[in-house]
Amino acid sequence: MKVILVHGIFDTGRVFKHMTSKLEASGHECHAPNLKPSNAELGITDLSIKLKNYIDQQISVDQPIAIIGFSMGCMVSRYYLQILEGHERTKAFFAISGPHYGTMTAYFYPSKGAKDMRPNSRFLADLAITENRLENIQLYSYRTPFDAMIVPSKSSDWKIANNKRANAIVHSLMVRDRSVISDIVKNLRRLEAR
Repeated sequence: MKVILVHGIFDTGRVFKHMTSKLEASGHECHAPNLKPSNAELGITDLSIKLKNYIDQQISVDQPIAIIGFSMGCMVSRYYLQILEGHERTKAFFAISGPHYGTMTAYFYPSKGAKDMRPNSRFLADLAITENRLENIQLYSYRTPFDAMIVPSKSSDWKIANNKRANAIVHSLMVRDRSVISDIVKNLRRLEAR
């Protein structure tokens, strides 16, 4: 399975280095693009279009994919899946510490992308309206109750996903959490066995 890993705000694809090594050891081809500007000053929609362009250029249209998003990368991925037709080629989406219902910390940064992630934003409302486009995709969402970036942390519990809890002590460690990685590997294996 080809796996696309989508980083969060102020990050690059290198944030997935540990996870990528585990996934590749399990036989998956991983792609972790660097989406710019990583501060999301042009908005999440802009980064989602760049994600679509990357996927279209790197992976042939007949190849199914799985997507792993981290933090803001979950919202970038959701816009790609729900609005930019990414759901047509995606088999599974794994959302790690995603602010599905917004995060209060988004009020501390003025970028357009941060504004998109504020609770009750127009961006989040538009995503809520189009969630039905994901009905044929396996959806998983992971959260830690100790998350100080996604506030409240329960914003990472996504009503239409299979929600799982990890005990990473900080937000950034969720992409290295053994239980999260193990669950993703297990579910990718199950998906390929179908």
